[in-house]
Parts: sequence; C-alpha cells; structure tokens
Amino acid sequence: MAADKIATLEAKVKELIKHSADLKRRAALLEAHLREADAKLARQTSDTRRWEKEREWLRGRLKKILGELSLLESDGDRDVGKS
Repeated sequence: MAADKIATLEAKVKELIKHSADLKRRAALLEAHLREADAKLARQTSDTRRWEKEREWLRGRLKKILGELSLLESDGDRDVGKS
C-alpha cells in the first residue's frame, strides 16, 4: 500500500514538472511575442512622428502658397480696377 502512495506521489510530481516546463516554454514564447510587439510599436511610433512632421511641413508650405496666391489675386483685382 505504501508503494502505491509513493507511485501516485511520484506520478503527480512528474506531472507537476511537466506542467512547469510547459509554463516556462509558454512564458518564453510570450516574452518573445511581447518583444516583437514592443519593437513594432516603436516603429509605428517613429513612423507617426515622421508623418506628423511631414504633415506640419506640408501645412506650412500650403499656407505659404495660398498666401502668395491671395496676394496675386488681390494684385489682379487692383489691375482690373485700373483699366
């Protein structure tokens, strides 16, 4: 009877060891996925900053062009009034 209890206990210990190894493997996979996700987020954040800077630059250029067009338009209105 004691041998049965020891065999049962041994089986449970082996099951716990196997479960522990599975958990370690899953934890390693999750850490790898987390590192990949962090790297992807860093790239996306960098891209977003770059796009925002580019958008601001374009906005400035468009404002300048629209201002110049406005000046041309107002100059054209003055020339039409002189005729």
